Amino acid sequence: MRTLRLAAVASIGLLALGACGTEQGAALFVGDERISETTVDGYVEAVAAANEQPEIDTMDFDLSSNRESTVLCLMFAELGRQMDLAEPDTAGAAEGLETECAEASAYLNEILAKAEPRELTDDELAHMTRLGSPFEQMMPQDQATMMVYAGFSDALIGYLEEYDVRVNPRYGVDAFPVLAEGAEGLFEVEIPQR
Repeated sequence: MRTLRLAAVASIGLLALGACGTEQGAALFVGDERISETTVDGYVEAVAAANEQPEIDTMDFDLSSNRESTVLCLMFAELGRQMDLAEPDTAGAAEGLETECAEASAYLNEILAKAEPRELTDDELAHMTRLGSPFEQMMPQDQATMMVYAGFSDALIGYLEEYDVRVNPRYGVDAFPVLAEGAEGLFEVEIPQR
């Protein structure tokens, strides 16, 4: 009887390992599309090699920001393709990662252009005040822009959910800041982890 129980436990363990194996080595998923860690790391290493300078010790060179940027480029490029957005003109971009980033940027701009503006929430208004830019003191055109960015962040959140986007936590990409530096925490889009 004990042997039978051990065999059952072992078979459950093998099934669990088999299920995990389908995601092993994956950097991110967009719908059914799987982008491997090897692909992401290959792009990062290519960028590092292109920027390699003899006076910089590569052991001290932090590639984490390159990894995060690479994952975001690949994620938004694949999301745009899955959404069947208009294929952007990337003729001026070099092959590989530069093309992916150009596509990602074009797709994000297309999503932004279609975003429905919305009123800011009380939390967002309070956050702007904490940042030193109270919404009510902004020019009307700047207020309108902030409302578009609020809608843009909502659209991205919806698309990430709809297309089942998931990123390997190894890459440290847990949020996408819709606004530039200086507006930390405002309209940041949380990226699901796998």
